[in-house]
Amino acid sequence: MAFKRVTLLLCSGFLGCSLNAQKAFPFHLPKEKPDQPLSLAMQRNYDQYLAPRPEDNELYSQFKYTELKGLDYSNGDGTISRRDPSKVIFHNGKYYVWYTYRHTSTPPQGAAKSNDTIPSSDWDLAEIWYATSEDGITWKEQGVAIERPEKPNVGWRSVSTTDILVYKGKYYLYYQGFMEASGKRGDDCPVAVSYADSPDGPWTAHNKIVIPNGGKGEWDQFSIHDPYPLVYNDKIYLYYKSDFDGDPGLVRMQ
Repeated sequence: MAFKRVTLLLCSGFLGCSLNAQKAFPFHLPKEKPDQPLSLAMQRNYDQYLAPRPEDNELYSQFKYTELKGLDYSNGDGTISRRDPSKVIFHNGKYYVWYTYRHTSTPPQGAAKSNDTIPSSDWDLAEIWYATSEDGITWKEQGVAIERPEKPNVGWRSVSTTDILVYKGKYYLYYQGFMEASGKRGDDCPVAVSYADSPDGPWTAHNKIVIPNGGKGEWDQFSIHDPYPLVYNDKIYLYYKSDFDGDPGLVRMQ
């Protein structure tokens, strides 16, 4: 019995040594390929991409970042923001893009400090603007395409995150229409739409909710984000995502 007990202890110690001999992958991603067994995905990360770390590797691709010209950022003081660009379309020799545009007296201050002039978030108190370009690098800002409507119309608090659809000779902008400051309960922003005969407008607001928030307790009860229209078999499909599961366990689902 004593012999058996000693044998088990020796085996246990031996197994422990053999398991510890293979190092676990380090917590901080090394810039150089570690000299140890790696998963196939991690091998590809080092062998096939320009660099393993995101900050050193431009989108894990051949894309190069180029700062756009022709846009004013107010010296980066946070009072002007452009974000959430739409698809880019080409019309009459020019590129067109639409985006969320905020120009406020102060940078975002959070939901608790927000009011009619102080934004809660980067996309609060925003309008949808557009710009045109002949080369895709130098852009000329054309001004507002979709302005915030009067309360209580959908989007009275903010209109943002738009995308463009060209369909049967007309132009449609689908966007988030905020009904309260972002962050009070989530993002209360059902989908709205405006339409025009030209990419330069004028745009006519439908002034009705196209896709409403989900019911209480449903995954999209607060947020309808990033509407994305496309046409398939002569029917318009509209995709969107939502934030759910609550902070800090935030989950995004399309």
